[in-house]
Amino acid sequence: MANTRIRLEADLEQYLRSQSMRVMEIPPEKLTAADLTTLTNRVIYEHKLGQSIIRQDFVPRLIQWFKSVTGNGVAVTSEPKAIAMNELKSLPEDFDLANQLANQFDEDY
Repeated sequence: MANTRIRLEADLEQYLRSQSMRVMEIPPEKLTAADLTTLTNRVIYEHKLGQSIIRQDFVPRLIQWFKSVTGNGVAVTSEPKAIAMNELKSLPEDFDLANQLANQFDEDY
């Protein structure tokens, strides 16, 4: 993977700095350029992870809920079911994104 430099807009840099304590436990005023790069990668990773969770879980449930709405606008819902362990084992495992992130931190600086 080649190193690429990008310019951050002021509002994006301000947002990233506001996340530094939560993500890296470094005060915003003590962030170095290298820390800002790491912080950016971690926030992007969180975003990608959040998107994949939304796509896999929330959207299908939302669509199912819309399908359950009757003609008079009253939703007919049932109690949520617990997922059986054998169902969990049959779910596909995709660790490509996690591997990409881990590979960034395997290199010695």
